[in-house]
Amino acid sequence: MTNNPMPLSPPSHQTGAALITGLIFLVVLTMIGITAARMSTLEERMSGNMRDRSIAMQAAERALRDAEQDILGAVPAAARSFSGLTGFVADCGASIGGTADDGLCYNGTAGYTNPIWTTVNMAAAPSVAYGRFTNAAPIAGLFAQPRYVIEGIKRTPPGGGQIFYYRITVRAQGVNANTLVWLQEVLSP
Repeated sequence: MTNNPMPLSPPSHQTGAALITGLIFLVVLTMIGITAARMSTLEERMSGNMRDRSIAMQAAERALRDAEQDILGAVPAAARSFSGLTGFVADCGASIGGTADDGLCYNGTAGYTNPIWTTVNMAAAPSVAYGRFTNAAPIAGLFAQPRYVIEGIKRTPPGGGQIFYYRITVRAQGVNANTLVWLQEVLSP
């Protein structure tokens, strides 16, 4: 028996197409994974922001109801007496005495050049903190309690008489200090 070696075949010319194709698929899958991770992070942020805005909106609604109860004297122990524009001051100052402010604003007989709510500090006095005159419990979980001002508005319709309206402006924050909601309501008791 003689050992005959197998004839050698000519060397094949591989160009590495499988390697290049595999690398392209790997890059595409990596890009899809990164995009999916970014989208899920963005969606989580969006839902968190929407939740915080909803919390701020609910706080603002509660502050509007609080101001309504203040105007209507719905809480007898802390009730103030609203009679026309009595107690309302042009500078939104402390009309109840002391250093505390009661948030009752009036722009005088000249009318509203600039609505008061656009010029007063809604993060501190002269605005009123939620529950100050109604003794409502603070709203938990907020960055700061909502605040409001009440603007007295006097109208004289044709034919005489006077009608008084109260514009309530509320500023509320959510859990995050940057989440702000402003609401306004005009109340005619």
